[in-house]
Amino acid sequence: MRRWTAIAVLALVLGLAPTSAWADETVVVPGTSLPASGTSLTYFGCVDLFHVDQRGPQAMLRRDDAAPLGSRAVDLTLPGTQTAAGSASLFSSVSTAVSTLAVRGADGGSTGVAYVWYLAPGMARGQVWSGQANLTAAPGWQQVDTSTLTYRWTRYDSASGAVRGRGGSATIDAFTAAHGDGPGYVLVGFGCDGQTFSVDAIRTGLPGSVTTYDLDGWSVTTTIEATKGHVQPGEQVAISGVSEGLGRAMGATLTLQARPEGAAEFHTVAETVAAAADGTVTATVTPEVTTEYRWFFAGRSYANEHFSGIVRVEVTPAPGG
Repeated sequence: MRRWTAIAVLALVLGLAPTSAWADETVVVPGTSLPASGTSLTYFGCVDLFHVDQRGPQAMLRRDDAAPLGSRAVDLTLPGTQTAAGSASLFSSVSTAVSTLAVRGADGGSTGVAYVWYLAPGMARGQVWSGQANLTAAPGWQQVDTSTLTYRWTRYDSASGAVRGRGGSATIDAFTAAHGDGPGYVLVGFGCDGQTFSVDAIRTGLPGSVTTYDLDGWSVTTTIEATKGHVQPGEQVAISGVSEGLGRAMGATLTLQARPEGAAEFHTVAETVAAAADGTVTATVTPEVTTEYRWFFAGRSYANEHFSGIVRVEVTPAPGG
């Protein structure tokens, strides 16, 4: 999974936020590897955005048939009680921002925090408004919609974190109506209690152009090769293969299956063959008749089960044999 980075202080982009689509769409994400866009998965402080534990979260892709989208979600565990992890999105207009996160709270419930960090018209150079809302999540899946939250608003010096003013409590709509709209970030995350929680179905964008990120498994494929395509009965053949995902060998164990000529179904001939250091799996077979072989990749937390292609080994008796 992609390396996570902390947001301690956000540097505002004075211009339009990246737009990922001109219409609503759903993007299936392998693990936490969101595509390059205005949205990222990150971690940030629970007390404020200026103080964060730099160790970051532990992330684990997990099979979850109850997940809001797909059949997987990402479990996150923070190292202490002062840091949250979740999504951060950049918007050209925070008043119309769509930013939601599906979260599965821990058995005892989970706590988190949401922030809005934006530049209002006419603000002094280097100053920003920051809204902060504390969050709770019950056990089980639920959705957090940042537009419905009531935030405590503070005007900061963005570089030093010095407080320059207070703005009371208000929703994003109410606050921007009073102080003006502008570009900025919306962040939402959990983990402030140090308990493991799950995330999925991150929705972000502007009305009519909202992207939903489905955190799901990796796309893994498995190759197969034989050292010989034609052999005599009982002659050894090495069958090899490698499972690859995200551009690298997974090092996964595989099961070799065979279908001798005349058989209707494949059967297992070598179970759970371990991979070598380079990720390659190899099994030696001695077919007596022409046989087709394939590798079986069992389903895992990070990928669905699948088969490799088929390799055929022709068996021809030696002349006069």
